[in-house]
Amino acid sequence: AQTNAGASAGNIDITAVGAVTVEAVGTGGTGVTIDGLAASTGTITLAATGNGNSLGVAHNVTSKAGAITLRGGDNVSFTAAGTVASTTGNVTVTGNYLAGDAVGAITLTDGATINAGSGTITMTAPDDITLSGLSTTNATTSAVSVTSTAGGILDAGNTNVDIVANNAAARTTLSAATGIGVANGLETTIGNLVATNSGTAGNITIAETDALVIRNAAQTNAGASAGNIDITAVG
Repeated sequence: AQTNAGASAGNIDITAVGAVTVEAVGTGGTGVTIDGLAASTGTITLAATGNGNSLGVAHNVTSKAGAITLRGGDNVSFTAAGTVASTTGNVTVTGNYLAGDAVGAITLTDGATINAGSGTITMTAPDDITLSGLSTTNATTSAVSVTSTAGGILDAGNTNVDIVANNAAARTTLSAATGIGVANGLETTIGNLVATNSGTAGNITIAETDALVIRNAAQTNAGASAGNIDITAVG
């Protein structure tokens, strides 16, 4: 932790060639935090690098104006108690970081949350990305970006709306290879949507809680694609 009560500028940068875990409260963990005023610019970087090494988040990871970067050589996973929050800092989560085996998933257990404040949220992994509780007030075309290059984008459960980015100018971009919201549609409260699936199978299923602008929704495989597109909005 950076514990100064003022406008701290110190960063937290922890990198291991091995597994990294943000320990749960029940076993003594107190999280990774930049304390102090909202203007504190310190960044947080947590990385478990190399093949077979994963990052696990079971507690709070909190900054103010500084970016939060989470990287796993294989996976990045969040328990239901795993929370990531910033005031204005961008949040980036990457699976298969500095690994050459093209293996890596991002998994938010139902109940986990990532709140970037007015920052952006960017998630990238080769395997499945399972979502719960992403939120931002960002008003740009980069507000939320989730990319699985060889897997799907999945719903963790119904505790939280999966993606909230409801500024009219906020764009949510979802890109997958085996479907988006396949077994259970993604619940969203978003301004506008770009959703593409590149595989020969895998539906795109979105359940929007209010009005939605669809910038693009496409099954982009050049072959005989069997994936459907099902987008429902209550608004």
